[in-house]
Amino acid sequence: MRVRLLCGAALFLLIVGIGAPAFAQGGVNEEVRRAVERAVEASVSSSVAESLSRSVVSEGLPSMPTTTIFGSPFYNRIDGSISLGSFTADTFGGVVGGLFKVNDVLLLHGAFSGAHTSIDVKAGGTKASIDARFFEARLGADVVFLNTQPAKAWFTLEGGVSNFDADLVGSTWSWTGSPSATLSLRAGPVLFEPSVGFSFSKEFDPANNGDTEVTFQPGFSLKYRGEIFRPQLNVSYAKTIAPRAAVDDGFISAGPEILFAVTPSFLVGGAYSYERPLTKGLNGNSHTGTLEVRWTF
Repeated sequence: MRVRLLCGAALFLLIVGIGAPAFAQGGVNEEVRRAVERAVEASVSSSVAESLSRSVVSEGLPSMPTTTIFGSPFYNRIDGSISLGSFTADTFGGVVGGLFKVNDVLLLHGAFSGAHTSIDVKAGGTKASIDARFFEARLGADVVFLNTQPAKAWFTLEGGVSNFDADLVGSTWSWTGSPSATLSLRAGPVLFEPSVGFSFSKEFDPANNGDTEVTFQPGFSLKYRGEIFRPQLNVSYAKTIAPRAAVDDGFISAGPEILFAVTPSFLVGGAYSYERPLTKGLNGNSHTGTLEVRWTF
């Protein structure tokens, strides 16, 4: 979704001649707002809090500490091209949050994220730029409904609010809701965790009567839970299913992640993901690098 929307943003900028007055008129600002907002939100790596809760539930030992604090600074780079020119988008940001294990059935988590995005467009020897700021707060809960040694499963429900503030556009608030379900299958130190979820989002602005955007988000992780090194492979797919677009095959993301146990309760690591659209005619490459710190007590 990120690459598709940023391609759309670049196209609109080029159509209006990259002029500030034209950019702020005719609905162009709305398209760019959605593009940048989705770019930043997607860079938060499909809900760090949920990923953390998956890890805690998967390993869920009775003696495991109940509280986890995590932080993840990240950088994202997108390079794309369309018939009229090319564009790049750079995003710097981070997420901090925590997770609390109430009992073996219920976990609660919260996260705050912020980022700054810069989009540069080139067309016919002309250049233009737009900067945007993004903030999001989210709360969620995980309910474990299957808890055996070889297999565990849980349902996650998250809700959040976000603020987008861009040059020439102004500030906009939106809400997001994300239900999902995850299955964790264990074979010794190896875990296979497929998941499926949906994301619902819409602006708070009562003057905007647009449809709620619904995104289908399946994926899986293949993990090795060693005592010191904990590598894994993450693969995900996302497709907007409402409102329907004329042509939208979604985008796919894949990349490695590794955590290093400095102590049993303190982990550091990093992750990389590569994303690209599956829709014909869209050309874009997205690269995201993330540093990770997790402390349990």
